[in-house]
Parts: sequence; C-alpha cells; structure tokens
Amino acid sequence: MVSSDITTTITEWTAWASIPNNNRYDIALLKIWIQFEKFMAELFIQYATGNESEEGFLPKLKLKFCDEEQLNVFLRDGNRTYIDFPTQIKRLSKHIFENDPFEVIFLDANISNAYNQIIAIRNFIAHESGEAKSKMIRTCFGGRDDLFKLPNDFLLSKERSTNKTYYSYYTEIIANAAKLLVNPPQ
Repeated sequence: MVSSDITTTITEWTAWASIPNNNRYDIALLKIWIQFEKFMAELFIQYATGNESEEGFLPKLKLKFCDEEQLNVFLRDGNRTYIDFPTQIKRLSKHIFENDPFEVIFLDANISNAYNQIIAIRNFIAHESGEAKSKMIRTCFGGRDDLFKLPNDFLLSKERSTNKTYYSYYTEIIANAAKLLVNPPQ
C-alpha cells in the first residue's frame, strides 16, 4: 500500500457518503481510518525491517528486525494474536527508530488531537458502548455530555479553527499524515 491509496480511499468513500441516500460520513470515516491503520502498519513493518518508503525514505534503526514474523512477536501483547498497530506504533516506535518517522503524528498538536479524536469516534462507531461514548465525549467534546453528538452529526458539524466540517478536517489530516509518514520532515 502506498500513500496515494489513502487519497484514493478518501475520494471513493467521500463520493459514496455524499450520495443523498447514503449521507453516512461516519461509515466513510471508519472505512478511511481502517485503510490508514493498514497503511501505517505496513509502513511500520517496512521501516522496522530495514526497507525504505515509496519516497526513498529510510529511517535509521535502533533495533532491526529480520522480518515481519520477528517484529510481530515483539509487538504482540501477551497471548493475543491480533496486533493493535496504532497503539503499538505510538508506544514502541521511539524505541525502534533513531529519528522516529511516526513522531510526526504524535508530536504535531493538530495531527495528534485529530488522531486521538478519530480513534475515539472509530471506537464508538464500532462498539457503541458506554465506555466508547465516554471516551468520545472526553476526547471530542471536552468532557461535556451536553455537547455530545452522534458521530455522523458530529462529522457534519464545523471545526472552529478551519470552518470545515470535521469530516473534511479529519480526512485532510489523514491524507497529510500519510504523505508525511513516507517522507518525514528532517
């Protein structure tokens, strides 16, 4: 998967969501986020096993893994067979790379805030649990229950600093993050 796949995914799902009978930007964001997570995971594996990005970027490694299998053993929590790549990347990338190419997501305030908000929205869409709702309220609504909106309604509301819908704001950040991950600023 390459960074342009993320842009293509955004275009396709935005077109789908904008069809009047669909009008489900929450589902579109969920599908886009799933692709972005896959992209990050694949890129993380590429980098950690000593391979460069599509742009020729090759981070210096503190730890080099022989292959994906060896890396996956390192990334698994306990007996789990599933690897939560977003969590593991955030937790471990600084220990694997000298100049962590993923820090662009976690150190840039705008990207980091959007990243955390999208994860909270994604979890609420996927689970609709009380815990997921509480986290979405904390992350997206400053902890105020009275401001809570369902994900689709929230995504169609305006982000204050840009006056774009949250959906547009988030998809732009995802596309930008994908580009920065394959060619981080030096």
